Amino acid sequence: MRWTDRDPRALAPLLPLVAGAAISALVALVVWLAVTVAPPAGGTGDRPPGGSGRTGPGASPGAPPPSPAGTPAAIDPPGYSPAEPVIDGSFADPAVIKVAGTYFAYGTNNADATMPVATAPSPTGPWKAAPGDGLARLPGWAAGGWTWAPEVVPPRESPGTYVLYFSARRKDGDEQCIGTATASSPAGPFVPQEGGPLVCPLDLGGAIDPASYIERDGTRYLLYKTDAQKTAAIYLVRLSPDGLRPAGPAKLIMGRAADEPVLVEAPDLVRRGGKYVLLYSAGWYFKSNYQTRYAVASSIEGPYAKGGPVQSTGLYGGKVEGPGSADVLGDDTGDYLVFHGILDHRGGSRVTRGMYVARLGWDGARPVVRGVPVRYEAERGRLNGCVSALGRPNASGGSAVGPFARDDCRAEVPVFAPTAGSYSVRTRYANRSGRDSDLEMSVNGYAATSVRLRATAGADWAYVTATVELAAGWNTIGLRRLDGQGQVDYLELR
Repeated sequence: MRWTDRDPRALAPLLPLVAGAAISALVALVVWLAVTVAPPAGGTGDRPPGGSGRTGPGASPGAPPPSPAGTPAAIDPPGYSPAEPVIDGSFADPAVIKVAGTYFAYGTNNADATMPVATAPSPTGPWKAAPGDGLARLPGWAAGGWTWAPEVVPPRESPGTYVLYFSARRKDGDEQCIGTATASSPAGPFVPQEGGPLVCPLDLGGAIDPASYIERDGTRYLLYKTDAQKTAAIYLVRLSPDGLRPAGPAKLIMGRAADEPVLVEAPDLVRRGGKYVLLYSAGWYFKSNYQTRYAVASSIEGPYAKGGPVQSTGLYGGKVEGPGSADVLGDDTGDYLVFHGILDHRGGSRVTRGMYVARLGWDGARPVVRGVPVRYEAERGRLNGCVSALGRPNASGGSAVGPFARDDCRAEVPVFAPTAGSYSVRTRYANRSGRDSDLEMSVNGYAATSVRLRATAGADWAYVTATVELAAGWNTIGLRRLDGQGQVDYLELR
């Protein structure tokens, strides 16, 4: 379950809803004026570049300024890193959309707002908290302090109605349910729909983590997670054309596997590589083993075949703790993964989670996140004969390649880059020849740089790092002897 970042009893005096709504209304007026003069854009459930948020329709095509090289790549602000928070404070369960050239992020309630809102000129920032509260008030059935995991769906045409889905606790029980709200601006304030929640399966412990998906033909769906720990699973329900009512029965599309921690939650659905790709989180949000995983299906209702972890504390080498609650943002510069990570522990389940943004690539339907180091074993590459696999018990995978004893010795290792750009290649090697050796490093057949293998002793392994330019997708990194000899264990792409 994704719970609030603070004691709900302490939130009540900190949420000045009336004043916040007034300030948000001023922001909404400014944004509405910008939206009304911007040309509307359509979209599809595939969410190609130019789409926004978790749903393709409704994106306005305003783009960030072009890069100095004239490419469509967005300009990152100084200090940006995919492994560093873009919002260094409480902003859990983030979702992002783009409207008229401005990016809007929405998060779980914190000390400042029932639904905090932040804006930025590009996906990677700089992000700035919007004044006031994005949610004007809670509906009559909901208790304060438990408003989680917002999802905002833009209208298909501008001006139009923005729809918000959110989780909140029932006043007359402990269960979370999913409510709806609408606004004329992405900044809000969103006004809740009364008359009861949209989704509230009390027999399954309630529901949290709403996520919207819109098919190419305009059919709307909502994904969510049922909240009872023993039966926690991800469900899909078709919605009415306005997205405000169920239009069919809910269907269980995925449960927890035996090798996944505790439970599954936080769904996000996109269509990539001709498949439906379901990103989801596994584990307790307040523990280090919280992680992002994915599953793939040919039909929106499944069956979904699980593909394993996309993000985890271990995959990041500890640089991001407990990454999860991922949201795919489709932008005209490509795809991004918006997610949260643990910034600090405050005891028990009380943690502060900040917002992160990383570029996202696709190997068919397999998601690959920029900033997550990926290891490629050298012995699995193409070896030209005078370089061969050598059994080494203390090597990664139990083997290395070498010895690079002649000038024609070469190894070629395929690597996948989620986006085009500069990457660090960290090479683990051993050189027991007694003197330094040199290897040429090439990319896709062209010499890129050289790496020096310093002499090592005994069973020691050492590392050397080089920077190369890679194209988006699969590339081949070649290693060719220039001088001396050595053994290469693996290449790690960062």
